Amino acid sequence: MQKELSATCIGSLAAYALRVDSGSEIVGEVVSVFPSSLYIRTTNRELVFVTGRQLKSPITLNVDSRTDFSQIVRPQDRVSASESGVCFGESLSIGLSGATTCETQTTPHVHKLAITSAALHLASLILMIIDNDQSILDQSAFAHAGASKFVSDGVLPSIRTNDMSALLSAAQKVVGLGTGFTPSGDDLLGGFLATYHWFTPPIDWRRIDLSFEALEKRTHWVSAKLLDYMQRQILDEQVNAIIESATLPDDDSFLLAFQTLLPRGHTSGIDILVGALLAFGLIHDIATKDNTTSMVAKNLRLAT
Repeated sequence: MQKELSATCIGSLAAYALRVDSGSEIVGEVVSVFPSSLYIRTTNRELVFVTGRQLKSPITLNVDSRTDFSQIVRPQDRVSASESGVCFGESLSIGLSGATTCETQTTPHVHKLAITSAALHLASLILMIIDNDQSILDQSAFAHAGASKFVSDGVLPSIRTNDMSALLSAAQKVVGLGTGFTPSGDDLLGGFLATYHWFTPPIDWRRIDLSFEALEKRTHWVSAKLLDYMQRQILDEQVNAIIESATLPDDDSFLLAFQTLLPRGHTSGIDILVGALLAFGLIHDIATKDNTTSMVAKNLRLAT
């Protein structure tokens, strides 16, 4: 018997990826399934995230139930779509008629960084107080040494020059480092690039764009897509809120948004935030000729 769910919200990019002109047709297949969520690879090689949680993003399809997807759907199940909904084989259908469209910010307004060095200092200390076992900050974890090299060989040298070749080279070596569904290195780099690219226009600094083909060679397809979306600033509302809050002269708003992301996944929230803090420090130092990045990196034990 087919289980029927209803969508509450669909991201604008997810809606585009699942669109059909008429009738019903195969639009992709399931690539990964978890109790509270699943991932679809569409026929045009885009990623759609289906979840019973209410965190919204341009690539997410939110449903009105905490159904255990792992008991219903299997990897490689065909996904078909029509104007009224999405079907996963013969086991699950999700109606779209009542769903709103999520228009999470994907093209940032050009705002300068307003967050203070003191707030970045405090945020980095918070990350060292909480349980960061198996995250990028765990000195016994495989990815920690790679993150330290990313800081020493890429982030710190790039503060005084607009030549991004060293930072690009260091970034490429972080991809795929660590364990978990999204490796710590991917989450770190996603947080860094999402933040860094947001603030490059106001300071006239160069972007660092990693090709998807290069990402896919070093990590699995879903994590490569998520990292690619982050570097292109296709962000969920929590990551978006952290970056937006850093444009306001209000450290409390930043710290609140910062703490909201901490519990994500096993270590993903921590790893994304580490990358974001390094990027905030870098942008701050480029504009002010300060040494905030070094301070943050030392607090996080990613530099000496």
